[in-house]
Amino acid sequence: MADAVTFDRMTREELERELQAAQEELDEVNEMRLAVLGQMGVHIGMVILKQYENRFARDLKRCEERMAEIRARLVALEREQRQ
Repeated sequence: MADAVTFDRMTREELERELQAAQEELDEVNEMRLAVLGQMGVHIGMVILKQYENRFARDLKRCEERMAEIRARLVALEREQRQ
């Protein structure tokens, strides 16, 4: 997984691969969230439930922020190429 500093040095193709990987990670987090929090008939204590909710919220935010950074870099590359 690359960070924002590395994004500046990536090619369009590398950024698109990173974006795809981030989307796949986001999808995986959402699937896991639904699997854990969407269970019917299984008792999950309130403390545990809150821990899971916080973890999933943190993971979703991280994925979305990463995707936003990559998209911003792709837009910047587009602008650079037009000049």
